[in-house]
Amino acid sequence: MKSLRSLLTRSRPGRLGLVEVVAMGVGGMVSGGIYAVLGVAMQQAGNAVPLSYFIAGVITLLTAYSYLKLTLHFGEHGGVFSFVEHIVDNPTVAAYVGWILVVGYVGVMAMYAFAFGAYTLTAARAIAGIELPQLLRPVISTMIVAAFVGLNLRGVQETGLFEDIAVYIKIVILLSLATLGVVFYDGSVAALDFFSKGVVSPITGFAIIFVSYEGFQLLVYDYEDIENVERVLPIGMYVAIAIAILIYVSVSFMATLHLTPEQLLAHREVALAEAVSNIPVLGSAGFVLVILSAMKSTSSGINATLFGTSRLVNKIATEGALPRLFSFRNRDGIPVYALLIIGSLTAALAALGTLKQITEFGSVAFLISFAVTNYTNLILADETGSNRFIPVLGLVGTGVALPIVLYHLYRTDVEILLWIIGIFAVVFLVESLYVDRSSFTPDVDSGERG
Repeated sequence: MKSLRSLLTRSRPGRLGLVEVVAMGVGGMVSGGIYAVLGVAMQQAGNAVPLSYFIAGVITLLTAYSYLKLTLHFGEHGGVFSFVEHIVDNPTVAAYVGWILVVGYVGVMAMYAFAFGAYTLTAARAIAGIELPQLLRPVISTMIVAAFVGLNLRGVQETGLFEDIAVYIKIVILLSLATLGVVFYDGSVAALDFFSKGVVSPITGFAIIFVSYEGFQLLVYDYEDIENVERVLPIGMYVAIAIAILIYVSVSFMATLHLTPEQLLAHREVALAEAVSNIPVLGSAGFVLVILSAMKSTSSGINATLFGTSRLVNKIATEGALPRLFSFRNRDGIPVYALLIIGSLTAALAALGTLKQITEFGSVAFLISFAVTNYTNLILADETGSNRFIPVLGLVGTGVALPIVLYHLYRTDVEILLWIIGIFAVVFLVESLYVDRSSFTPDVDSGERG
């Protein structure tokens, strides 16, 4: 009891305890993963989608071990970029890793923004009875990103007790929906055909939906604000991932019981809401509940990821791995140009890309990031005190998943594969043209406010 109390108490206001760390971890992972990605995952893995989520979750737990060992060893909050800096002499390599991490987060925020736009159109139809044209989806996605860029520029972010409570309410709601969906299953959908898309489908599926679990990394960026960090961060991260696995597996299983293939194709972008609407005891009320929850979760996900990513970009820039422009902070410590440019890229990707393109792009980026993290911990196992077997398993998992998803795209959607390769090619080209590698003190606006 005394040990538990020490995890929950804080020495001073503003520090993050175990309750906050778990809430932030779950919120970062489930903000859009279940609302935005479920339809894409089900289309690929069929009824075996719960297995896909479970496999991805296990590899995430293995990778979290490496993240924790490296973060606590170096005492830094820069994530995989900082890790790589310690094992390579070539700053260009670390810079490439930094770019991959940044574009991965841009993909995640675009996924959230896409889902927010899709659910907003559905809300207008289901709640207000207004049928808005699909052409408005990119407009809405762009507007929600712009709104949170504006809030972050003013120094406004969603934190505190309300957000913690909102995450725990979301956990209860999602697990309750999964339970009700199983209890009231009437056998009308052939969900017992588990490998409906073939035995290999869950393997391909987990590689495609890997982006669903990326949010646990955001905890690393709050390293300096966590109370009793050496104990709270590991427990909080593992508990958050375990809760996310439980939510993803149970909710996706429920969805396979209540969605026919035809319904999935027609409502892929709002698959969870459509599945819940087919639960007899919930019906349209459940549909509306999921829509509202999705809009809240995806918007919060944009805000939290934008806040964390802009600071990450700022840190990488101060190390000389990104253009100096990104290092600028105003008098309130807000990374203005990082917010504006990252927000603009996010809005563009959300407006121009499809949900499948954005999801698979994000998964490729974070598979690379996770693989690099496991490799780094394997190399530094003696220094970090790690059991080498764990990063080896994590490296094998991510190393297998990456070629699987690329081969899958080559066989089924070459256009998306070329689109992803094109984005990374542009990133590498931009980085190769950037020659200033020296670190420097960040620029700070010292002028008076108008």
